[in-house]
Amino acid sequence: NANIVHSHFGNAGWANLGALRRIGAKHVVTFYGLDVNKLPMQRPVWRNRYAELFEKADLLLCEGSHMARSLVRLGCPEAKACVQHLGVDVEQIRFQPRHWHFGEPLRILIAASFREKKGIPYAIEALGRVKNDFAIELTIIGNSGAEAGGQAEKARILAALKRTGLAENTRLLGYQSHANLMREAYGHHIFLHPSVTAVDGDTEGGAPVCIAEMLATGMPLVSTWHCDIPEVVGTAHQAYLAEERDIDGLVAALIRLLGHSERWTVLAQEGRQHIEKEYSQAHQAKRLAVHYQRVLEA
Repeated sequence: NANIVHSHFGNAGWANLGALRRIGAKHVVTFYGLDVNKLPMQRPVWRNRYAELFEKADLLLCEGSHMARSLVRLGCPEAKACVQHLGVDVEQIRFQPRHWHFGEPLRILIAASFREKKGIPYAIEALGRVKNDFAIELTIIGNSGAEAGGQAEKARILAALKRTGLAENTRLLGYQSHANLMREAYGHHIFLHPSVTAVDGDTEGGAPVCIAEMLATGMPLVSTWHCDIPEVVGTAHQAYLAEERDIDGLVAALIRLLGHSERWTVLAQEGRQHIEKEYSQAHQAKRLAVHYQRVLEA
């Protein structure tokens, strides 16, 4: 007796089409990234399957504008591709602007699974180029799974730490609970997350949720012009984005950020306000309800 079936990931939405035909409910599908980029690139049969999904689904939701455009390029009608940001629990995230002064240790946080699209080796190489000018203390939260790709990326990360001389100044904490991640966040000055498009086509699709969370804490961010990351960080932080795989660009963004540390409080406030307005769970829940109502009334 459902009025709406909401499928998560495009491939799941296509798999659910038979059930939707039987029960006659409306169909909403949220895409997340792998289903938009890697899947149709690695297996072209999904282009035909998505054509069927785009015709029969009532609404296709995306994390951001970049992903929506990607869906349209795959053949989705523009009227059916709508942005629905992923929300974070802003009310439970304490706002604490960071402060750093030249001469004191600079604590950098990286938090991501060890996958090519996270760009961790590029982050390490960039830090290696500035470590003689700034005393870097690096924390990496994350690890690889058992799959070969993750293991290969872990090897690249460890090699980069050794090559840059950062290994002895790095804490490798492995996977941590979300609570531990947030506790660690408040002990760091900058969040570094330079996502890239992987060789196999894998991307963030939208943007990592942790970026919104870190901005909500008041921590400045250095990242890349990748998928919907520019949309999530807002205009204030776009000055600290580099092109994908651009180590020189990451170095320049870091130096630019460190050179204006007196503005970090204002930057933090702008970042927090942007997340509160566009990415809070409460606001996004209301927006999702509007999408549902519109589907039911169509």
